[in-house]
Amino acid sequence: MPERDLYDGSDLADPVRLCVKAVEDAERRYHDEFVRKVEKRYMAYRGLLDEEPAPTDDEDWHSAVTTPYVLQTCEGMLATMIEPSPRFNVQPRPKPDEPIDEILERVVKVDALEDTIRYALDRDHFPEKQRDFMQQDMIAGLSVLKTYWHTEYRKVTQLVPEEIEIEDEYGNVVDSMTSHKEESTDQALYRDDACCEVVDVRDFFWPSQAPNVAKAEWLVHRTWETYAALKRRGGDGYYSNVDKLKEDSSRQRMSDITRREMKLRNLDRTQDLNEVLEYWTPERVITVANRTVLLRDRPNPFWNGRIPFIVCSSMPDAFQIQGFSVVEALAQMQEMLWTLQNQRLDVVRMLANLITLIRSDVDDPEAFEWAPNAQWFVEDPGQVSTLPIDPSAATITIQAEELLKGDLQNILGGLPMASGADSSTIDQETATGVSIITTIAQRMIQARKQQYLWAFARLGKDFLLLYQQFLRDDRIVKVLGKSGAAAYKQITPLDIQGDFDVMIDVTSDSLMRQERRAEANALLQMAGSLAPIMAQSGAPLNLKAFMEKALDAYDVLDKERYFLPPQAAPAMMPQPPGGPASLTAPPGGPPALGAGPPEMNGGSNGVTNPDLAAGPSSPSNVATMSPEAAMQRMMSMRGGIANAPS
Repeated sequence: MPERDLYDGSDLADPVRLCVKAVEDAERRYHDEFVRKVEKRYMAYRGLLDEEPAPTDDEDWHSAVTTPYVLQTCEGMLATMIEPSPRFNVQPRPKPDEPIDEILERVVKVDALEDTIRYALDRDHFPEKQRDFMQQDMIAGLSVLKTYWHTEYRKVTQLVPEEIEIEDEYGNVVDSMTSHKEESTDQALYRDDACCEVVDVRDFFWPSQAPNVAKAEWLVHRTWETYAALKRRGGDGYYSNVDKLKEDSSRQRMSDITRREMKLRNLDRTQDLNEVLEYWTPERVITVANRTVLLRDRPNPFWNGRIPFIVCSSMPDAFQIQGFSVVEALAQMQEMLWTLQNQRLDVVRMLANLITLIRSDVDDPEAFEWAPNAQWFVEDPGQVSTLPIDPSAATITIQAEELLKGDLQNILGGLPMASGADSSTIDQETATGVSIITTIAQRMIQARKQQYLWAFARLGKDFLLLYQQFLRDDRIVKVLGKSGAAAYKQITPLDIQGDFDVMIDVTSDSLMRQERRAEANALLQMAGSLAPIMAQSGAPLNLKAFMEKALDAYDVLDKERYFLPPQAAPAMMPQPPGGPASLTAPPGGPPALGAGPPEMNGGSNGVTNPDLAAGPSSPSNVATMSPEAAMQRMMSMRGGIANAPS
């Protein structure tokens, strides 16, 4: 399509010219080159050669193996960083002149807000979109989420009960029965919630001079729509001038730089579709089709002039919107590995298929049959021989390949030098060396995951703002009830109003779930051993809080089901022989040294009650829980003369 002349100093107040000029400026300055790099990285991610190999003879014996090692590395990172159920921490944001009473009123709303955000993510199937969001960032170095409110009406058919009356021959009703029938509703509310979608970075534009999204004067999102879809929105009053698209012959075609779908599936992703540009500013939204037809020009529909895009890079670059890509860092090493592997395979193929040297004075070379136990009659043994090939050439590249594979796994997961130690002093085959490298790798992956968590926190904030603006009726949301049972809560639009901060509640800096659980278990054991000492010192520990932290490490949300009511706890504890009276120390009797608080000592003058000293895990306790005692009782029931077989 020929480039339009939009740089003649004409008035850019025209919305079509304003939108198209922004996109064409971005394409000329950086976007086309950015898309070329993204396409090249995607080919490396899939293990495909960026350039098509030249046509060769069918008998070409050169190897062309391209194993997608980068894909395996990215998949390992994705499996580690995906967070299906992020936990949000909502806190009120106090204003400088806001009374303290109003702040405390908003504190009460925090539970309703957290329930609303979880409800919104569940309705939007957010866990299913995480992978696409993270995968695009690993390939392109940038990923984008777009948030909006989605309201949809559909024709809904459902079964409803129907009462059938049974009449006698005289028309009197003698009985009735309940049956069912189909009932259709033309305009039933099918969906009315906040949602998000992952934006293809090839269709996302920003000012080339912007150091970050917050300082971007505008953002443009390009979509590809059918004429029927645009016509349907025009009928709903959302778009205008849709009929002009039939007269417009300047429909955009897929450019040469976006050939991913064509190479993989022989598919043009823009075939028979119209290009739709959405130009967003804090004050205005302009929608243009095929760069010529104005579909809509309206004020920004969101409160406070919010632009509904969340841009994230797990490895951001300073003062740049696009960051570093995982594939970008690993693609060259993958190509070196391919080269070495193909060379080794070529040598092995040469060794397995010997080359025969036949002297030029042989009359009939075809007479020499290449088969086991074949006999060749020659006048001189030197007339026919095999080409000697050094077999060591097949093993020369193995060491280099192993080093490259190690670098592919470790370069983005932490090198030994990053710990401040010399790599020559770290043996990666020992437990200490593996622990050092694993710890560094976990910290680097955690740093990348933290960028995603901050993006998810911004997503939760956007969802909350959408519900504050567009929710106009009461909503029933599912919450966690007592003892883990499912419960429901009614939320009104006024319950979620106010200014709040939304953050991701990260329970620990530990990346691996096993490590987080080990830390929680160790902390719980330490608290249990120190509880009597802290109680004697006058600073008793809250063991319930330590237990809740351990349950959080195991991703248990319904923690209350693991705690008995306070009135039921004493009845469940085992009683020592003699009853509760033996637990009471005589008045004035000093407790035994190191025997616990006075109420736990049954003797006097520093003598510990021997029955009480036999705790619930001691074999000498009557109500013991010791496994040794259970084994002794089982053996006594099976052994002896009385139980001997007759």
